[in-house]
Amino acid sequence: MHPRTRTRNHAVLAILAIVPAVAVGCSGGGGGDSTPAPTPTLAFGAPTVVPTGGAGGRGVVVADVDGDGIADAVVANESLGNVSLLRGRNDGSLAAGTALPATPLVAAAAFGDVDGDRIVDLVVASGATADLGIAKGQGNGAFDPPVGMTLPWPAADIAIVDWNRDGIADLVVTSSLAAEVALLRGTGGGAFAAAVTAALPYVASTIAIADINRDSLPDLIATGLGALSLDVLRNNGAGGFLPAATTATEARGGRFVCCDLDRDLVPDLVAVDGSLQTVTVFKGAADASFAAGAQIGFTAGAIESLALGDLDGDGLHDLVAATGNRIEVAYGDDGLGFLGVELVWEDAAGVSSVALADFNGTGIVDVVCVVGGDRLARLANPLPAPVGIESYGVGTPDCRGTIGMWANGSPTIGNSEFRYLTTNAPADAPGVFMQGGPADVAGSNALGNGVLIHLGFDLLSTRLVISDQLGAAIVHDPVPNDPGLAGLPIYTQTLWLADAATTCTVSTADLVSSRGLTVTLLQ
Repeated sequence: MHPRTRTRNHAVLAILAIVPAVAVGCSGGGGGDSTPAPTPTLAFGAPTVVPTGGAGGRGVVVADVDGDGIADAVVANESLGNVSLLRGRNDGSLAAGTALPATPLVAAAAFGDVDGDRIVDLVVASGATADLGIAKGQGNGAFDPPVGMTLPWPAADIAIVDWNRDGIADLVVTSSLAAEVALLRGTGGGAFAAAVTAALPYVASTIAIADINRDSLPDLIATGLGALSLDVLRNNGAGGFLPAATTATEARGGRFVCCDLDRDLVPDLVAVDGSLQTVTVFKGAADASFAAGAQIGFTAGAIESLALGDLDGDGLHDLVAATGNRIEVAYGDDGLGFLGVELVWEDAAGVSSVALADFNGTGIVDVVCVVGGDRLARLANPLPAPVGIESYGVGTPDCRGTIGMWANGSPTIGNSEFRYLTTNAPADAPGVFMQGGPADVAGSNALGNGVLIHLGFDLLSTRLVISDQLGAAIVHDPVPNDPGLAGLPIYTQTLWLADAATTCTVSTADLVSSRGLTVTLLQ
């Protein structure tokens, strides 16, 4: 057994060890999860726009490259052969970009710890040549020069994932020319074996990695420009791919996003249709198939990119699209549908590569996009903090920065729809939601493995929770209808098991923790 696999098993035991047989607390429990009504449309103000220092920018990748707990952004400059790094600031804003060396005509970039030193590394690949580069992070925002590898063909997309679950990071890369996907198995220390390819029905334009059949192994979902289908290459359990299987035939736009929308622990998809102005929601089934559902039409221009995230803090994912020169949003309703499309912002220079990210661990996500190919716009989320909610501490972050804690409203007595919301957690991971006290702002190493705990273990209540593919999680925690509880402070935090192969945590048990949250019950 690989040593990092042993560490992961120990981390599982550490989580289970702190879950009591009977949870004690003031909560009314976690049963009966009815969907809250969406909040009104958010009134976004003018964005902050900063130069990337590049040109022809495509894609926005978010990670904490300097270990300060604040997420940073990278944009690939295809025509320049480099990427632009925009460092995050304490207030959630981004500094102007600086160039990092990459590969000629860089087409794809991915962040993750590929060499096992708990520091974010950068992997880049060319869309015109067969070059792939691995730039190891130094932990301060700087990277070593890329070490080159040769792919079978020019690349379209990269994912860093422990495909064979041996505790070592692997690479999954798709081609921009061939109907193939390649797996580069990690051999340790940031080195990789030669690519092993598998066939796809088309040249893939979009891929996602998710455990779609809930067997605890990652799988690959793909579609292509003009393709008539969504296809799945399931993990064969021996470090390879099963043959591609068509799972839906209504997707023809070549773009999709993947996340569990209805909280049944099975990933769902939202895919662009052939008109490029509508999308279809596909409900996932545990047998790795997808069923077509609701359609949503966007109002202007072809859909260039999509992003999912909870903008309005109601616990439901919202759909954001870059369409020509506009950023548009459709707010989630029942988890598998969306409300009407509304304009968020527009710019005559054109917008692309929309993404949603919690840059400073507030627990809410902002909208970012590339403008005119050489600037990055951040639309700060105007969602106000609920009365009675206050965060503290920084926890033990993973590769995306501070893990945020938030709530969907104020904790008033009798509020049966009160929910805790988490951002920046490890994706598709098990965790523990904890209530206890008193608060510990500085945090302590209470478990003895390097993870910061921000609350005491007096009257500790715990509950198992699972994050989705975006690293978001919800805990439904109704406030009892007891006026005598008004003014009572409750201290909460989440603890997560990170992926052993790619984590950036300092914990020896592969654990990460969120900020603390003080919830004061209100009359």
